[in-house]
Amino acid sequence: MKLLSMGGKVGGQRPRPRVALLGNFPESDVRHFENMFPTIWAAENQYELEKEVDIREIDLIVIAPNINWAGGWPQETHVICFSDEIKRLPGPLNHSYVRISDVAETEEFVFPHIPLPLSRLREADFGSLSSVRGWERLKIEIPLPPPDGIRGSGHYLSKDEREEAIGTFNQGRIIFEAHTKEALAIYFLRKDCNLGVAWLPMISRNYASWVAVLVAEWAKLDKEAFPSFGDWTSSPEWLVYDEERILTQIKEFEQQKQESVVKIDKQISKLINKLVEAKLTANNGLRRLITAQGPELLDEVAKCLDNIGFTVDFIDEQIGQGEPKKEDLRLKDIDKEGKEWVAIVEARGYARSGGTTADLLRLSRFADMYKIETGKYPDSRIYIVNGQLELLPSERQEPLISAKDDLRIFAESNGVLIWSVDLFRALKAVASTDCPHILESIKCSQGRWVPNLKKN
Repeated sequence: MKLLSMGGKVGGQRPRPRVALLGNFPESDVRHFENMFPTIWAAENQYELEKEVDIREIDLIVIAPNINWAGGWPQETHVICFSDEIKRLPGPLNHSYVRISDVAETEEFVFPHIPLPLSRLREADFGSLSSVRGWERLKIEIPLPPPDGIRGSGHYLSKDEREEAIGTFNQGRIIFEAHTKEALAIYFLRKDCNLGVAWLPMISRNYASWVAVLVAEWAKLDKEAFPSFGDWTSSPEWLVYDEERILTQIKEFEQQKQESVVKIDKQISKLINKLVEAKLTANNGLRRLITAQGPELLDEVAKCLDNIGFTVDFIDEQIGQGEPKKEDLRLKDIDKEGKEWVAIVEARGYARSGGTTADLLRLSRFADMYKIETGKYPDSRIYIVNGQLELLPSERQEPLISAKDDLRIFAESNGVLIWSVDLFRALKAVASTDCPHILESIKCSQGRWVPNLKKN
């Protein structure tokens, strides 16, 4: 960039604002700066700059990439830095600093809402990016006091001051990683002097636009340094009729947009509440086929079989004191000819195994007891298993996958093995499923039950 020499060391000149540019900027940005600021000095570093002008006469220092030294930072100056070579910048409070810590690793980034008038321009600058991996991260640096009993030198912030500095830093994030919340660009005012600091280390385009955004915001609080800064043609006093008409239309659409956003947010909030209620209902209902064992599993199995259309009896509740245990449930169904169909059911849940062959033998014993009680064997003996509860449903194996011979013998005596996960899959869409079809498929099954949700 061209070095603008004013001839001898300058001090006390007008008009303001007075801007110093350190480093190499594209010529297009330099021209924008010249239109933006009435007084500009340029130098390769702060040492060369101080040969040209008293540092106290500078309102703003703008630092480009490839500058890795800029001397001591003047407390009288606003600072905007685009370099990733600078060691550190002033922090929100005296004796606090901002520095580069490491690089970003996540894909996502966020533009939080901050009161900058060109926020759309900022988003447009980075709208084409899909990743911020490798961007420089910024962090706040606050010297900690020495441990109790150890005398140390230097200045330290109190606990309240540290929290205030960290809070100001976090609120000033312009761009940050969505997951880690760590800053990739920062913007804040120093409390002690009300001067601004902005650091955008990975910005490599539209320098002038970013400077305009930040300085316009600082000008609201620092009118002495930036009097009448900005585009006077945008002032309501100097607008022409067509501009006023278009601006009115823009405001109307922005109001409609805001009202629509509020309305949609309310609808989404209501749906989220309904989703939470539905999830709780499922967790205490149908999803117990996947998550429960013991009485909870048995209760849900009974409800599901009842919803399918079976008549369900809890046999354990009918056993007198001292009588031998029988099956968990007894199912009944009457066909169109009035013939009764009866099945005995055992429902079991296991944390690690996928069911046991001992349960098949138990059902055989219960079938013998049923014959003694009624004079005939049940039409079906059904073993319902919710196995491997410690694993995710998608990682579980089908019950008795390695006991094919035992399952074949079980099937020969009208035995049916039902995986509770399959029962869940069959019933989760019960509103659109033919329940009598599921009932008949269970009645007609032998061996492993495979649900078929298609209507015949």
